[in-house]
Amino acid sequence: MTTDRRSFLGAAGISALLYAQSDKPVRLAIIGTGTRAWAHLAILKLLPRQFQVAALADPTPANLDRAATLAPGAATYSDYRKLLAERNDIDAVVVITPSFLHADVTVAAFERGLPVLCEKPIATSVDDANRMIEASRKAGKPLYIGFQKRLQPAAMKMHELAAKGEIGPIQLVSANLFRGDWNPRSWKYTDPKTGIATNWRYLTHTEGSALLEDGIHELDTLNWILNARVARVMASGGNNVFKDRETIDNAAVIVEYVNGVRLSFDFSLFAPNAGPGSRRMVLIGSDGVMQPENGKVSIRSRASGSVRYVDVVDDAPKAASEGAVGSAQDSETYKQYLAFFETVRAGRAPAASAEEAKNVIKLVLLAEKSIRTHRIMNWEDLPA
Repeated sequence: MTTDRRSFLGAAGISALLYAQSDKPVRLAIIGTGTRAWAHLAILKLLPRQFQVAALADPTPANLDRAATLAPGAATYSDYRKLLAERNDIDAVVVITPSFLHADVTVAAFERGLPVLCEKPIATSVDDANRMIEASRKAGKPLYIGFQKRLQPAAMKMHELAAKGEIGPIQLVSANLFRGDWNPRSWKYTDPKTGIATNWRYLTHTEGSALLEDGIHELDTLNWILNARVARVMASGGNNVFKDRETIDNAAVIVEYVNGVRLSFDFSLFAPNAGPGSRRMVLIGSDGVMQPENGKVSIRSRASGSVRYVDVVDDAPKAASEGAVGSAQDSETYKQYLAFFETVRAGRAPAASAEEAKNVIKLVLLAEKSIRTHRIMNWEDLPA
């Protein structure tokens, strides 16, 4: 699905019309109430006409209590299964659990006949992603995956300009994510192998891959812009700094697409002060180069050497990105909820399809396998 500024503005108008035609807001159950959920709840406060948070579920009392302060009046549950069994007034479910739980929670929601907004990644395995997609199909209810970074103004504009051929056919992409380490206060999973309560992002079983937790946004956005099938993936990486965990702290990934495009993506968890180069996304076409630059999108012509800057506009309210509950609060999540409202009320297709979400986790899992085996991985080396 193509999402640009014009379609987003139209979507905002559609959202207002849909609300006017509806008797009440969409009543949400939020399952998983850690730090990212607090950002969701802060955003939802800005959309009282569209949404009402009716129930919250999380087994961790401190997280549940914090979320309850952000959603006054919402019922609280320590077990999401009890919530789904008891509440008949829920219109949709939002899944913000650790990644390895996405599939079970999402399938349970579909078994209750409820639409689902699930945080990225869709799952930690292709099999689980397929299970979620099949449950959505059986229920006849939409599965919306939280790739809200597609809705960043610069990303939307680059998608639009690339589709128009502003730099000719894209041939090469260079991108990176240099950031700091995961939140040390994240939920602890008791590893049955060791009996030790461990940050869930440190374990392969619970996170799948560090690149599934972050880096996947950039890879999804680039896949969306390129609109091409992956042929093979090769990667190198490991634990150069944080050696006391299973999941990697750095990687260099190369993706080859069937149309000959090559993408290189570098990732680091030990670069919290990387500055303006911490999130690069450079598209190199046969006729020029395009990238975000100083709040605009720059286009550099190969033939003339000229530089053109294209304005981008963020139409979300300033409060959406003020970070009242931390840096995870952003305007793209605000736009995502407007889009999800239209999906629930009017059947509008999600910004990222579940199949696209499955394909990007497959790309990451192939990169992870390449790192572990020191082999080039073909797309067919994991199931469809």
